[in-house]
Amino acid sequence: MENGEPVRPRVSVIMPVYNTRQDWLDLAIRSILGQTFKEFELIIIDNGSDEATQRRLSGYRDARIILLRLDRNMEAAVARNEGLKIARGEYIALMDSDDISLPERFEKQVEYMESHSDIGVLGACVSDAHNPDKIVRTKSCLNSRQIECHLMLVGNVFCSSTLMFRAEVLHQMGEHFSPDFFPAEDFKFLADLIGKTSFAKLDERLVLYRFHSPNCYKDDQKVLSCRIQAKVLCLLYGVSQEDALLFVHALYARPITDDPERLCAAFQHIFSQLTAHDYQSADVMTSLQLAARKIFYRTKSLRRQLLLFRSSFGREFHVGLFRRVWCLFTRGILSF
Repeated sequence: MENGEPVRPRVSVIMPVYNTRQDWLDLAIRSILGQTFKEFELIIIDNGSDEATQRRLSGYRDARIILLRLDRNMEAAVARNEGLKIARGEYIALMDSDDISLPERFEKQVEYMESHSDIGVLGACVSDAHNPDKIVRTKSCLNSRQIECHLMLVGNVFCSSTLMFRAEVLHQMGEHFSPDFFPAEDFKFLADLIGKTSFAKLDERLVLYRFHSPNCYKDDQKVLSCRIQAKVLCLLYGVSQEDALLFVHALYARPITDDPERLCAAFQHIFSQLTAHDYQSADVMTSLQLAARKIFYRTKSLRRQLLLFRSSFGREFHVGLFRRVWCLFTRGILSF
C-alpha cells in the first residue's frame, strides 16, 4: 500500500477459463503465481464454467488473483475484453488456462520491454507441453518489419500465451479483441496493430503450449484469416482486392483460380506494393517464398499440383524441385 492506495502492478495477466481440465488449470495458475517477477495481478475470467470449475477457482487464496465471473460462455474474446477493462498494469500479458508459463517469462519480457521502448508487442518461443524438450519454432523474425511481413503474408507468428503488450498501446487502439472473428480473434488483434506499434519476439522458450484439438478450428480460421489478411493488404498497402483475394485464398487452400501464372502476377504485385511502402525487398521475398511453399503443401488436388509444378510460380518464388516433389508424396497425391 502507498498512501492508502494499492500498489499498481507492473503486469496484468488476463486468463479466460471455460471448463478447463482441472490438472491443466492448476498448472497454468501455479505457473503464473510462481513467476520470478512478482509485481503482477492475475485476472481470471470464469467464462460461464460449470460448478466444479467455479469451486476450483474459488479455492485459490492469493491476493494477486482477481476473479471475475460471466453468467454464460461469451467466447474468449469477450472474456479477455472484460479483463482488460479492469487491468491496472503497465503491461498486459495473455495466458490461456491450459498452458504453462515458465518461471522467468515475465522477468525476461519486462526486462526486454524496459530496454526497448519502441516495442508494443512482445512474444516468445514455445515448447509442446506434452514434449517439453522440443522447441516449436516458427520462422525466425529478427525485427518488427519482418514480423509484419510474416503476419500479412504467411500467418500468425505468435502463440497467444507468450504475448505481452504495453497497456498504453491497447488503450490508444480504442478496440480490443473482436468476438466476430472467433476463432481467429488473436490474429485479427495483431493485424490491427500493424502500423500502430512495433513487434518483437524473444528467441527463447518461455511457455509450454498444449497442442490439442480444441485449439484448432481449422476451417473457420482459414475463412477468417483470409478476410483479415486481404483487408490489411488492401487498406494499408494498396494491393488490389483481386490480387489480395487470389493470394490469400491460395494460401489457405481455397483457390479461386486455376491459373498459376495469374497467381504469380498477384505475388509480384504484392511484392511491389510492400517494397513501395519501405519494406525491405529481402524481407518481403522471404515471406512470399514461405507463402509459396505453403500453397504447394496445402494443394491436395493432383490437377492443381501439376499446374503449379509446370508453371513458373515455383521457380519465381524459389520452391525447389525437391520440395515440390515432396509435397506430392506427403499430401498423398503420389505414392511409392
